[in-house]
Amino acid sequence: MLALGTLAAGPCFAQQKLSLQQAIEKGLRNNFSVQIEEENVINARENNTWGQAGLLPTVNLNVAQNNSIVQRKPANPFAVAGRNISDNLNGQLDVQFTLFDGFSVRITKHQLEQLEQLSYGNASFVIEGTTEAIILAYYQALVDKENLETLQKNLEYSKERYEFVRLRKQLGGAITFDVLQEQNNYLTDSANVLQQGIQYKNALRSLNLLMSDSIEATYELADALQFGNESYQLDDLKGRMTSTNTNLRNQFINQEILRTNTRLQRADMSPSVFLNFGSTGSLDRLNAQFRPQTGGRPETITVGFVNGNSSQPVLNTRFLPEYSTQTGNSYGVYGNFTLRWTLFNGGQVKRAMEQAQIREKIGQLTTEQLKLSLQFDLVSTLDLYNLRRQLVSIAETKLQAAELNLQLANERYKNGALSAIDLRIVQENFRTAALEKSQAVFNALASQTSLVRITGGFIRGR
Repeated sequence: MLALGTLAAGPCFAQQKLSLQQAIEKGLRNNFSVQIEEENVINARENNTWGQAGLLPTVNLNVAQNNSIVQRKPANPFAVAGRNISDNLNGQLDVQFTLFDGFSVRITKHQLEQLEQLSYGNASFVIEGTTEAIILAYYQALVDKENLETLQKNLEYSKERYEFVRLRKQLGGAITFDVLQEQNNYLTDSANVLQQGIQYKNALRSLNLLMSDSIEATYELADALQFGNESYQLDDLKGRMTSTNTNLRNQFINQEILRTNTRLQRADMSPSVFLNFGSTGSLDRLNAQFRPQTGGRPETITVGFVNGNSSQPVLNTRFLPEYSTQTGNSYGVYGNFTLRWTLFNGGQVKRAMEQAQIREKIGQLTTEQLKLSLQFDLVSTLDLYNLRRQLVSIAETKLQAAELNLQLANERYKNGALSAIDLRIVQENFRTAALEKSQAVFNALASQTSLVRITGGFIRGR
């Protein structure tokens, strides 16, 4: 019986307090999905520049170094015969401006702004989903905690009655059957406490997972499972939903992006004008057998004879070709205008514009479909919330009656006016009413959380 007495005390948890607000803040700070969306927002913000849209000029620096070795026996008398080793360094600085392209730059910049807004919207959608999941997980942990306390209280009644019957048996007022019956009830309630304790631990682990916290971390939930029983008006909720629902706002942005893409495709049918200007230059070097004008190795040759007399030759001295290196350079500037107008390319531009218009139409239909779906969800959730409000009131009334009935039945049992079986039935009714009340409060809070999400309350409240 010592083991059962230990079970009655319930599981031990660390005393680090955690409120619902702290759980939400911790989850949004650590949740991996939220962090991924934050990086996507940064990426979209960095892409939203005029340079990315194509307004700024394109500047290219091109440098080429060419080398060759050629052995020549040219037919051209002006070409240098023999081995020619050449190398040159060519450079070009080119600047290109887009003077006109059918306003594509401005349209693209507008589209980049819309994509940045969409990235914020996607991040908001993930934040909403994470917030709702954390809230429901926190409420579920509170339900399991309250159920554990209910079962522990129920176990206390069973323990007290079991000890009472054992004492009566010792005094001769009860038989072994009565003792075994109360022992069985006590063991059953002890097992229920054990199972609920594990369920409570798992609920805390699920909450830790959503907060991206250590699975082994344990908290004492600082908030209580309470329902404010607030009332909502459908027209007011519809107005909030239309203006602040994150999913609907994202769809509006998607529709605008599709409309902008249609304008961008239409701009491709316009001519484009470009301005190119820059400078060019080169350094050249050639190593070959050049005939020197002075110096070098002389060579005397006979170019003729005086009066045809072979004894009187006419001599000419020249210098033999020698390998040497000649260098040179060139430089210049240029400025060019280019007009590009696609007159026909198999109808690709026209088809692209038609497809963009079709996608825009699909986006409009999707928006209308989403509006209708959200209105249905809103009305259904509000009706369910109002129903669950009433069920909470009924469950609270039942619990009050069951608790009072248990107290009265326990006194009648001690006075011998009520049997153990009847008392057990009353005790089970109390336990069922307490568990139903906790579940009813959770269901109402879950519906209220859904209403807040549908109307964009999570983001509006931040």
